[in-house]
Amino acid sequence: MRVVKDSEEELLLKLKDGSRSAFSLLYNMHVKRVYGFALRILKSPALAEDIVQEVFVRLWETAPQIDPRLSLQAYLFTIARNLSLNVIRKAAKETMITDEIARYVLDQGDNGFAFTQHMQTKELLSRAIALLPPQRRKIYELCHGDGYSYKRAAQELGLKDATINSQMVKAIRSIKKYLIRNGALLSLFF
Repeated sequence: MRVVKDSEEELLLKLKDGSRSAFSLLYNMHVKRVYGFALRILKSPALAEDIVQEVFVRLWETAPQIDPRLSLQAYLFTIARNLSLNVIRKAAKETMITDEIARYVLDQGDNGFAFTQHMQTKELLSRAIALLPPQRRKIYELCHGDGYSYKRAAQELGLKDATINSQMVKAIRSIKKYLIRNGALLSLFF
C-alpha cells in the first residue's frame, strides 16, 4: 500500500509541474471510483459521466495548489460531491419553476389540456438543450439555468464575453427552432 501512495505523491508532484502523463495516470487510477461515487449520488449514468469530466477538469486547473501529502481520492470525492449536489439543487430549482408555471397555466384554463401542453413543452425543451453541442450546452446552462451573467460565465470557462454572447444567441436560436419544429408553445418559456 505504501508503494502506491508514494507513486501517487510523485505523480501529484509531476502534475503540479504540468505533466500531462502524470494527469493521465492519476485519471486512470481514480476515474472508476469517482464515477461510482457520483453515480451513487445522482443515480444517472449520464450525469455521473458529466461530473467525472468536470472533476478531472478541476483537478487539472487546481493542480498547482494541491498538497501531494493529502489524499487525492478525498479531494476528488469532495469535488464530485459538491458538483453532484449542485446538479440536484439545479434540478430541484428547475422543477419548482416548471411546477409553478404549470399551476399558473392550470389556474388559467378550464381543463388539463394546458397542463399537458406544458409538460410536453418541458420535455421538448429538455431534448432541445440536450441536442446542443457540449460547450454551447454548458454555456446555456450556466447563463440560463444557473443565472450566471455572460461576464461571469466567460470567467468561469476562460472564454471571451463575445464568445459567450455568440454561443447564447446560437443556443437560444437552436432551441426555439427545435421547439417550433416540434409544435411546442414558446410563450411558456421565451
